[in-house]
Amino acid sequence: MKPLQAAAAQGRNNATAGVYGARLRFWFPIFLFALVLVAYFWRRGEDWRWPELAWAVAALLQAAIRWPHVQANRANQVRIQRVDRLEQWLMFAVFMGLLCLPLLHLATPWFDALDYRLPDGAPWVGAVMMLVSLGYFHRAHVDLGRNWSPSLEVHTEHRLVTQGVYARVRHPMYASIWLFALAQPLLVHNWLTGAFGVLAFGLLYALRVPREEALMLDTFGDEYRAYMQRTGRLWPVPQR
Repeated sequence: MKPLQAAAAQGRNNATAGVYGARLRFWFPIFLFALVLVAYFWRRGEDWRWPELAWAVAALLQAAIRWPHVQANRANQVRIQRVDRLEQWLMFAVFMGLLCLPLLHLATPWFDALDYRLPDGAPWVGAVMMLVSLGYFHRAHVDLGRNWSPSLEVHTEHRLVTQGVYARVRHPMYASIWLFALAQPLLVHNWLTGAFGVLAFGLLYALRVPREEALMLDTFGDEYRAYMQRTGRLWPVPQR
């Protein structure tokens, strides 16, 4: 293989290797969720709780929405990548807080001592937030298309998306994950496995978004600067 072709192949392979793995396929999360649910019903029996199952369904649907875009991203050739050790640790914390720890809570009694109780209406609020989150998450991925990346990357054919849900909000995908994270403790009533996800994602959002916007400014310059002036990060700014 020629050096240029080898570099291109390496760029394609590295596009999602640090987050999802180059060989990971969607059958694995399906198998994992099925295994967790079997363990959940085995230990809960008739004492199963619909809010916890609602969280599990929402988490699986979120993975299903993203997966086609993970596969599409694997064909992209990375031109600029700013993934350092901090970024990796932040992604790991979010992965643990919004997926692994809640799944462990469903499958095992390890964290039951940290459970809490909420008013009966709280899980219904969480369920509605999850539905809105999934709809927004799907729309953001569709509008972004091949320009989506799981981390701080710019591809060789990267373009600035300013239509659809991105017309007035710069980070609708982060907004959808905020909804997911805030809904999680309303469905998974545990101080660690439910509430920790809010802290983990909040830390990633606070530290990553300024770096992501700096990358976009370096890449698109005045075009992105003008885009920032007419949009908000998570919700639309008032029109002048």
